[in-house]
Amino acid sequence: MKRKIVVIIILILLALVPCSPLAFSLNTPQLDQTQEENQETTVSENDPTLRIYPIMELNKETIKTWDRQYQQLTKAPINTALQTTIDQTEDYDILDYVNYVPSEHDQHWCGNCWAWPATSIIGIALFVQEGIFDRLSVQYINSCGTIVGVECCEGGNLDIFAQFYRQTDMAIPWSNENAEWRDKYVQCNTPCGSIETEPNYPLSAIYPESIETHGVAEETAIQNIKNILHQEKGVYFSWYLPDMDYRNDFSSFWQDDTEETVYDIDWDCGSDFDDDTGGGHAVLCVGYHDEDGTDNDYWIMLNSWGTPSRRTNGLFRINMHMNYDCTLFFDDREYYSIYFQTLDISFGTEDESPDPPVISGPPSGRIDTEYTYEFSTIDYQNDSVYIMIDWGDDEITNWIGPLDSGDSIQRNHSWSVGDSYALRAKAKDEHGTESLWANFEISMTKNKQISMNLFDFLSNYIRIFSFIKQFIT
Repeated sequence: MKRKIVVIIILILLALVPCSPLAFSLNTPQLDQTQEENQETTVSENDPTLRIYPIMELNKETIKTWDRQYQQLTKAPINTALQTTIDQTEDYDILDYVNYVPSEHDQHWCGNCWAWPATSIIGIALFVQEGIFDRLSVQYINSCGTIVGVECCEGGNLDIFAQFYRQTDMAIPWSNENAEWRDKYVQCNTPCGSIETEPNYPLSAIYPESIETHGVAEETAIQNIKNILHQEKGVYFSWYLPDMDYRNDFSSFWQDDTEETVYDIDWDCGSDFDDDTGGGHAVLCVGYHDEDGTDNDYWIMLNSWGTPSRRTNGLFRINMHMNYDCTLFFDDREYYSIYFQTLDISFGTEDESPDPPVISGPPSGRIDTEYTYEFSTIDYQNDSVYIMIDWGDDEITNWIGPLDSGDSIQRNHSWSVGDSYALRAKAKDEHGTESLWANFEISMTKNKQISMNLFDFLSNYIRIFSFIKQFIT
């Protein structure tokens, strides 16, 4: 009996011992300062396999939302005057425009990879447009991102990033008090208000743009990405890692290979996305190598996973000749898994145009039924604003207003044909400066008519059955 009790006690104690985290796991405990120092030693000096490389833990609903947002982005303009230069260039990069310390360019356990390349794009624009070479704070959006609905160390995308900076209107130097990277172990104990915002770099406009790589020839996709780089803009590259096999494969590549090794980023096209182990990652594309007559051409990427022993600059390469239309399956539906984007940025104290309107209302419904939609926009100079609505069925309103910045209007509309519609709206201020279009996808069905046809069928069936029954009896 005593032996049984001892065995039971041992089993209970073993159950209480925490398991070692898997590579990539983001379910990490918050650490106090002493634990942080000990963990740093373990990660950087002892067994390198203990290093955790985080990605964004995403579910299918988030991926669907982000795909819809991407489809609504404005396409980045292509400067055709650069084509001759591009055609004559085999090697090109703008890494020297990025102010970073490779060993400190490291998100560690935090799942905010998206904020690192996006912040670097602002830094590149600051250098190109203003001649200021400064390292910008990633901690700022990690601590203050709740204003756009993102918690500390959560995943995000370029659209969310631009929304944040349109609200804050400024980029913060890394050297400001509490603005250096502090949440490496997901402590999340740096309050937004503790970050010094002076000095800062005022932003007058910041909007995400897609680089056209989907549905075009491979060479066109390549030329479009090169064109943005030659415009001296950073390129935001994001992709989905569908399952643990892919994650482990990319982790091994990052940990064990050199910066000269080229990774085939699209080797898992056509896979199913696993809700439990799949995720996303984002990095900064800073250059390329493209030599005529060779297949080993590549893009140069700056990661935010620090500097393993064989990656002193925190860089890696991916194949240039990839499937740019690579897709993954989520709920038996295909979604693109590879995205190239950039940011349209202007510096200054005033944003001349109002924000694209925010649209809210039902995304689906029945034909011949009125639905209510709400529209609002913000003008950062508090100018009066006007809103125009394109209902997607050839009906477009006149300018509605004037309205105060931030006020909302409601309008009713119905659609007569069962189909998908692109509801759009844009704003202008009292000076006539217009915003970009905002898009809202709507689906209208014929459920009412289908239900009536089913009712008629059942009614006729009952009458025929009653007739046959009377005939037989």
